[in-house]
Amino acid sequence: MLENLNFNFSFYDWLLVFMVTALGTLSAYLKDPQLKAVTATIPIPFGFAYIAVGLPIGAANAISGFMCMLYANLVRLLHYKFKIPIVPSIIIGLASFVAMGTLLMPHVPDNEPFFIGVCAFDFIVGLIMFQKQKYSNGVKYKTPLPIYIKMPAIACVVSGLMFIKRFMGGFCTSFPMMNSIVSYESRFSLKDQCRQLPLFLIAGPFMFLEMHFIETRLEWNHWIVLLCGYILFTFIYVPLNKELKRRNSINYNNPNGSVNPHTTALNENH
Repeated sequence: MLENLNFNFSFYDWLLVFMVTALGTLSAYLKDPQLKAVTATIPIPFGFAYIAVGLPIGAANAISGFMCMLYANLVRLLHYKFKIPIVPSIIIGLASFVAMGTLLMPHVPDNEPFFIGVCAFDFIVGLIMFQKQKYSNGVKYKTPLPIYIKMPAIACVVSGLMFIKRFMGGFCTSFPMMNSIVSYESRFSLKDQCRQLPLFLIAGPFMFLEMHFIETRLEWNHWIVLLCGYILFTFIYVPLNKELKRRNSINYNNPNGSVNPHTTALNENH
Protein backbone atom coordinates (compact mmCIF):
# COMPACT_ATOMS: atom_id res chain seq x y z
CA MET A 1 0.00 0.00 0.00
CA LEU A 2 2.78 2.42 0.92
CA GLU A 3 4.55 1.60 -2.34
CA ASN A 4 1.43 2.42 -4.33
CA LEU A 5 1.04 5.71 -2.50
CA ASN A 6 4.70 6.53 -3.16
CA PHE A 7 5.40 6.81 0.59
CA ASN A 8 7.98 4.02 0.69
CA PHE A 9 11.33 5.85 0.61
CA SER A 10 14.47 3.89 -0.20
CA PHE A 11 17.88 4.55 1.37
CA TYR A 12 18.83 6.66 -1.66
CA ASP A 13 15.60 8.64 -1.36
CA TRP A 14 16.49 9.56 2.21
CA LEU A 15 20.04 10.36 1.13
CA LEU A 16 18.61 12.72 -1.49
CA VAL A 17 16.39 14.37 1.15
CA PHE A 18 19.44 14.83 3.40
CA MET A 19 21.61 16.35 0.66
CA VAL A 20 18.94 18.78 -0.57
CA THR A 21 18.11 19.76 3.01
CA ALA A 22 21.79 20.44 3.73
CA LEU A 23 22.22 22.52 0.58
CA GLY A 24 18.95 24.34 1.16
CA THR A 25 19.96 25.20 4.71
CA LEU A 26 23.32 26.44 3.46
CA SER A 27 21.60 28.69 0.93
CA ALA A 28 19.39 30.15 3.67
CA TYR A 29 22.41 31.39 5.63
CA LEU A 30 24.42 32.73 2.69
CA LYS A 31 24.11 36.50 2.30
CA ASP A 32 25.53 36.76 -1.23
CA PRO A 33 22.61 36.25 -3.70
CA GLN A 34 24.96 34.89 -6.36
CA LEU A 35 26.29 32.24 -3.97
CA LYS A 36 22.70 31.33 -3.08
CA ALA A 37 22.09 30.83 -6.80
CA VAL A 38 25.17 28.61 -7.08
CA THR A 39 23.66 26.17 -4.58
CA ALA A 40 20.71 25.76 -6.94
CA THR A 41 22.85 24.89 -9.96
CA ILE A 42 25.57 22.57 -8.67
CA PRO A 43 24.34 19.09 -9.65
CA ILE A 44 24.52 17.39 -6.24
CA PRO A 45 20.71 16.93 -5.99
CA PHE A 46 20.70 15.83 -9.65
CA GLY A 47 23.29 13.18 -8.91
CA PHE A 48 21.54 11.71 -5.91
CA ALA A 49 18.22 11.80 -7.76
CA TYR A 50 19.92 9.90 -10.59
CA ILE A 51 21.10 7.26 -8.11
CA ALA A 52 17.69 7.13 -6.41
CA VAL A 53 15.72 6.79 -9.66
CA GLY A 54 18.10 4.23 -11.13
CA LEU A 55 17.30 5.10 -14.74
CA PRO A 56 19.92 5.74 -17.46
CA ILE A 57 20.59 9.35 -18.43
CA GLY A 58 18.51 10.28 -21.47
CA ALA A 59 16.46 12.95 -23.18
CA ALA A 60 14.17 13.41 -20.16
CA ASN A 61 17.12 14.56 -18.07
CA ALA A 62 18.17 17.13 -20.67
CA ILE A 63 14.60 18.37 -21.14
CA SER A 64 14.07 18.73 -17.40
CA GLY A 65 17.19 20.91 -17.16
CA PHE A 66 15.58 23.34 -19.60
CA MET A 67 12.27 23.10 -17.72
CA CYS A 68 14.07 24.02 -14.51
CA MET A 69 15.22 27.24 -16.14
CA LEU A 70 11.62 27.91 -17.21
CA TYR A 71 10.48 27.28 -13.63
CA ALA A 72 12.86 29.87 -12.17
CA ASN A 73 11.91 32.53 -14.70
CA LEU A 74 8.20 31.83 -14.21
CA VAL A 75 8.55 32.33 -10.45
CA ARG A 76 10.46 35.56 -11.04
CA LEU A 77 7.78 36.92 -13.38
CA LEU A 78 4.91 35.91 -11.11
CA HIS A 79 6.50 37.43 -8.03
CA TYR A 80 8.02 40.60 -9.48
CA LYS A 81 5.79 41.49 -12.42
CA PHE A 82 2.42 40.15 -11.31
CA LYS A 83 3.04 40.78 -7.58
CA ILE A 84 1.99 37.29 -6.53
CA PRO A 85 3.43 36.33 -3.10
CA ILE A 86 6.53 34.16 -3.28
CA VAL A 87 5.02 30.95 -1.86
CA PRO A 88 2.07 30.81 -4.33
CA SER A 89 4.52 31.73 -7.11
CA ILE A 90 6.72 28.77 -6.19
CA ILE A 91 3.71 26.45 -5.99
CA ILE A 92 2.52 27.56 -9.44
CA GLY A 93 6.04 27.07 -10.79
CA LEU A 94 6.30 23.56 -9.34
CA ALA A 95 2.82 22.65 -10.56
CA SER A 96 3.77 23.83 -14.05
CA PHE A 97 6.92 21.70 -13.98
CA VAL A 98 4.98 18.63 -12.88
CA ALA A 99 2.28 19.22 -15.50
CA MET A 100 4.83 19.63 -18.30
CA GLY A 101 6.82 16.61 -17.14
CA THR A 102 3.74 14.40 -16.83
CA LEU A 103 2.53 15.49 -20.25
CA LEU A 104 5.87 15.04 -21.98
CA MET A 105 7.10 11.86 -20.27
CA PRO A 106 5.10 9.35 -22.37
CA HIS A 107 6.05 11.10 -25.62
CA VAL A 108 9.82 11.56 -25.23
CA PRO A 109 11.56 9.43 -27.90
CA ASP A 110 13.91 6.85 -26.42
CA ASN A 111 16.74 7.18 -28.91
CA GLU A 112 20.20 8.71 -28.91
CA PRO A 113 19.79 11.14 -31.85
CA PHE A 114 16.90 12.88 -30.06
CA PHE A 115 18.85 12.90 -26.78
CA ILE A 116 21.88 14.46 -28.46
CA GLY A 117 19.62 17.00 -30.15
CA VAL A 118 18.06 18.05 -26.85
CA CYS A 119 21.53 18.40 -25.28
CA ALA A 120 22.59 20.61 -28.20
CA PHE A 121 19.42 22.70 -27.77
CA ASP A 122 20.11 23.17 -24.04
CA PHE A 123 23.69 24.22 -24.74
CA ILE A 124 22.71 26.76 -27.42
CA VAL A 125 19.93 28.27 -25.28
CA GLY A 126 22.22 28.46 -22.25
CA LEU A 127 25.02 30.08 -24.25
CA ILE A 128 22.69 32.68 -25.80
CA MET A 129 21.15 33.53 -22.43
CA PHE A 130 24.56 33.76 -20.78
CA GLN A 131 25.83 36.16 -23.43
CA LYS A 132 22.72 38.31 -23.64
CA GLN A 133 21.54 38.68 -20.05
CA LYS A 134 21.92 41.93 -18.13
CA TYR A 135 23.41 42.21 -14.67
CA SER A 136 21.95 44.16 -11.78
CA ASN A 137 22.66 44.57 -8.09
CA GLY A 138 21.38 41.70 -5.97
CA VAL A 139 20.07 42.07 -2.43
CA LYS A 140 22.15 40.49 0.33
CA TYR A 141 19.91 38.61 2.72
CA LYS A 142 20.05 35.60 5.00
CA THR A 143 17.31 34.05 7.06
CA PRO A 144 16.93 35.38 10.62
CA LEU A 145 15.59 32.01 11.82
CA PRO A 146 17.86 29.81 13.95
CA ILE A 147 19.12 26.67 12.26
CA TYR A 148 17.18 24.34 14.59
CA ILE A 149 13.97 25.81 13.13
CA LYS A 150 15.11 26.40 9.55
CA MET A 151 16.61 22.99 8.85
CA PRO A 152 13.58 20.91 9.96
CA ALA A 153 11.30 23.24 7.97
CA ILE A 154 13.38 22.73 4.83
CA ALA A 155 13.52 18.97 5.46
CA CYS A 156 9.72 18.83 5.64
CA VAL A 157 9.38 20.72 2.36
CA VAL A 158 11.93 18.50 0.61
CA SER A 159 10.30 15.32 1.94
CA GLY A 160 6.95 16.52 0.66
CA LEU A 161 8.40 17.17 -2.79
CA MET A 162 9.87 13.65 -2.84
CA PHE A 163 6.39 12.12 -2.92
CA ILE A 164 6.04 12.88 -6.63
CA LYS A 165 9.48 11.48 -7.56
CA ARG A 166 8.31 8.19 -9.03
CA PHE A 167 5.70 9.90 -11.17
CA MET A 168 8.37 11.99 -12.90
CA GLY A 169 10.70 9.27 -14.16
CA GLY A 170 13.82 10.79 -15.72
CA PHE A 171 12.36 14.27 -15.26
CA CYS A 172 12.91 13.85 -11.51
CA THR A 173 16.68 14.40 -11.70
CA SER A 174 16.28 18.11 -12.45
CA PHE A 175 13.02 18.55 -10.56
CA PRO A 176 13.37 21.97 -8.87
CA MET A 177 13.50 20.77 -5.28
CA MET A 178 16.65 22.79 -4.63
CA ASN A 179 15.54 25.61 -6.89
CA SER A 180 12.26 25.93 -4.98
CA ILE A 181 14.16 26.33 -1.71
CA VAL A 182 16.52 28.87 -3.29
CA SER A 183 13.59 30.72 -4.89
CA TYR A 184 12.20 31.32 -1.43
CA GLU A 185 15.53 32.22 0.15
CA SER A 186 16.38 34.48 -2.85
CA ARG A 187 12.96 36.09 -3.06
CA PHE A 188 14.60 39.54 -2.97
CA SER A 189 17.11 38.57 -5.70
CA LEU A 190 15.38 36.16 -8.07
CA LYS A 191 17.26 37.64 -11.02
CA ASP A 192 20.49 36.24 -9.58
CA GLN A 193 18.95 32.77 -9.57
CA CYS A 194 17.80 33.17 -13.18
CA ARG A 195 21.23 34.47 -14.25
CA GLN A 196 22.89 31.38 -12.78
CA LEU A 197 20.78 28.74 -14.55
CA PRO A 198 22.26 29.30 -18.05
CA LEU A 199 25.52 27.98 -16.60
CA PHE A 200 23.79 24.68 -15.88
CA LEU A 201 22.34 24.63 -19.39
CA ILE A 202 25.85 25.07 -20.82
CA ALA A 203 27.69 22.58 -18.62
CA GLY A 204 24.87 20.10 -17.98
CA PRO A 205 24.57 18.67 -21.53
CA PHE A 206 28.23 17.64 -21.54
CA MET A 207 27.70 15.89 -18.21
CA PHE A 208 24.55 14.18 -19.52
CA LEU A 209 26.27 12.96 -22.68
CA GLU A 210 29.32 11.67 -20.86
CA MET A 211 27.24 9.83 -18.27
CA HIS A 212 24.96 8.35 -20.93
CA PHE A 213 27.74 6.94 -23.08
CA ILE A 214 29.80 5.66 -20.15
CA GLU A 215 26.74 3.92 -18.73
CA THR A 216 25.44 2.46 -21.99
CA ARG A 217 28.77 1.55 -23.59
CA LEU A 218 30.99 0.65 -20.65
CA GLU A 219 28.23 -0.39 -18.21
CA TRP A 220 30.10 1.05 -15.24
CA ASN A 221 28.65 1.35 -11.76
CA HIS A 222 26.25 4.30 -11.33
CA TRP A 223 28.45 5.92 -8.70
CA ILE A 224 31.47 5.86 -11.01
CA VAL A 225 29.33 7.21 -13.86
CA LEU A 226 28.14 10.01 -11.59
CA LEU A 227 31.68 10.84 -10.45
CA CYS A 228 32.83 11.13 -14.07
CA GLY A 229 29.90 13.43 -14.78
CA TYR A 230 30.70 15.61 -11.78
CA ILE A 231 34.34 16.00 -12.83
CA LEU A 232 33.46 17.11 -16.36
CA PHE A 233 30.72 19.44 -15.10
CA THR A 234 33.13 21.08 -12.65
CA PHE A 235 35.75 21.75 -15.32
CA ILE A 236 33.14 23.60 -17.40
CA TYR A 237 31.08 25.22 -14.65
CA VAL A 238 33.86 26.78 -12.54
CA PRO A 239 35.32 29.01 -15.30
CA LEU A 240 31.80 30.03 -16.34
CA ASN A 241 30.95 30.96 -12.77
CA LYS A 242 34.12 33.05 -12.49
CA GLU A 243 33.11 34.91 -15.64
CA LEU A 244 29.60 35.45 -14.28
CA LYS A 245 31.05 36.91 -11.07
CA ARG A 246 33.29 39.19 -13.14
CA ARG A 247 30.32 40.48 -15.13
CA ASN A 248 28.32 40.94 -11.93
CA SER A 249 31.16 42.92 -10.38
CA ILE A 250 31.21 45.34 -13.33
CA ASN A 251 27.70 46.46 -12.44
CA TYR A 252 28.21 46.22 -8.66
CA ASN A 253 31.16 48.58 -8.94
CA ASN A 254 29.13 51.02 -11.06
CA PRO A 255 26.05 51.94 -8.99
CA ASN A 256 24.62 54.01 -11.84
CA GLY A 257 24.44 50.88 -13.93
CA SER A 258 27.09 52.01 -16.42
CA VAL A 259 29.38 49.36 -17.79
CA ASN A 260 32.54 49.18 -19.78
CA PRO A 261 31.71 49.73 -23.48
CA HIS A 262 33.53 46.52 -24.33
CA THR A 263 31.02 44.54 -22.25
CA THR A 264 27.86 46.29 -23.34
CA ALA A 265 27.25 43.79 -26.11
CA LEU A 266 27.03 41.06 -23.48
CA ASN A 267 24.04 42.62 -21.77
CA GLU A 268 20.33 42.55 -22.34
CA ASN A 269 17.33 42.91 -20.05
CA HIS A 270 15.77 39.76 -18.63
